[in-house]
Amino acid sequence: MLSLPAAWLAELNDQPALVADPDGRAGVLAELAISAHRRGDVDAGQLADMLEFAEAARLWALIEDEVAA
Repeated sequence: MLSLPAAWLAELNDQPALVADPDGRAGVLAELAISAHRRGDVDAGQLADMLEFAEAARLWALIEDEVAA
């Protein structure tokens, strides 16, 4: 089972922030993921998953903003 840091997941689930600034929030998520990996909190596989989730969240937010417009 995939276990990711709770603080990172909270950032990932902050939908209003993602919609307000998709690129910026995805950048923050990526930096948090890399920091977690450097600290040894997550392994390389988890880091890859976190970076993929960050990009998926960015794309979701861009689509969500487009639909709302």
